[in-house]
Amino acid sequence: MEAGKARHFSDRIERIGKTKVLKFKAIYGANASGKSNFVKALDFMRDTILFGVPAHSSNLFCRNHEDNIERPSMFEVSVIINKVHYTYGFEVILSTRAFVREWLREKKGQREQTVFFRDTINGVYEVDSYVSDSVLSDRLSIYADDVKEDETILFLHLMNQNKDSLYQNNNEILIYRTLYRWFRYRLSVNHPDEPLTQYSYLFDSKGSAKAKEILERYDTGVSAVEICDVSPEKVMAQFPKEFRQHIVDSLSDQKKYNLENGINEAPAVLIRSQEGHSPYHMYIIELHGDEILCKTLRFKHVHSMTSFSLDEEADGTIRLLDLFELLLSNDTDMVYVIDEISRCLHPLLTKQFIHDFLELAAERNIQLIVTTHESNLLDLELLRQDEIGFIERRKSDGTSRIFGLEEFGTRFDKKVRNAYIQGDYGAIPNIKAQSLN
Repeated sequence: MEAGKARHFSDRIERIGKTKVLKFKAIYGANASGKSNFVKALDFMRDTILFGVPAHSSNLFCRNHEDNIERPSMFEVSVIINKVHYTYGFEVILSTRAFVREWLREKKGQREQTVFFRDTINGVYEVDSYVSDSVLSDRLSIYADDVKEDETILFLHLMNQNKDSLYQNNNEILIYRTLYRWFRYRLSVNHPDEPLTQYSYLFDSKGSAKAKEILERYDTGVSAVEICDVSPEKVMAQFPKEFRQHIVDSLSDQKKYNLENGINEAPAVLIRSQEGHSPYHMYIIELHGDEILCKTLRFKHVHSMTSFSLDEEADGTIRLLDLFELLLSNDTDMVYVIDEISRCLHPLLTKQFIHDFLELAAERNIQLIVTTHESNLLDLELLRQDEIGFIERRKSDGTSRIFGLEEFGTRFDKKVRNAYIQGDYGAIPNIKAQSLN
């Protein structure tokens, strides 16, 4: 997501020191090129940090060669938090769910140092060189020594389990908590059939009015969005006990996070009902003090006397509602990754949605990375050259590579869409000419 040499739409670039960061990237590729795997890999990394290696991961290694079953897979991201550049990653043998290495590095200007490093195979760790306080250094060493050969847990995860008191007076190591919370609250990875995972601002009166305005402008037929109260008991009764507890835990975590960060909003989660017979299929569950409240949405149409539930709306309207947080939320420092953003949307609606987002991105510190087949976005009057990327499956071994339009030296006045369809950039289906008769 680092910006290239393109000069137009420079107001969409976030400048942090000497680093120029993009706020948008569209990734194109043929079916089965690896676009969804790219998104799944980010989702896997996030879930592993927060909850541990998923139980179903033992068969997720690259199965192009039998030797890979014993080889570690590496996951690494570079992020900028509070204007400081951090690189965090880990290696894990997926077939056995065993962590091999883990690291966090910090870079300030030209100075780079290790925050922590682990090697579980050799029982090596480094956690004390980053801090100057000897007492704190000894305490970190004790934590690290306890798990130096423990291949079942990440050190970053361990350092965020019941250790609130550790961070109250130890600013030197706040990055352990801040980075963990970045993955939990600031990275939103979304698959085609899911709404965005953060609380959506369209469910208060101001947000619903704005949602109605956009739905009218996008010609969906919706004339009003109503917020309706629902019995919390009836809502919670639809879900298994474990999921109900997950909701309560999530609200409690958000409440704690909001208090610590001075965020004046009620903790809330957005969920979809799985009960086909229910008249409501989307709920906002909020925590006000110690009381849980539930809301849902109803929609009025231009030529109808009654209102409709979410499951009665068109797929395209539901998809827009799933995406509205990008336009209506005031959240900053968010990174959204969305697979198949154009699913269920008319090409003109997809282009208008991206246009609206890019206008807002000029004023907000927010990133959006999407995969798509929608070629109408390949327009250099809409996107910068460095905002267009491609992913292609290598014929030699079946792995995928990601590359950008800028690699081709494309001029800003070129008709990129036509060139892409003609195969000038690759990343398109290689359809063989053969009769079906």
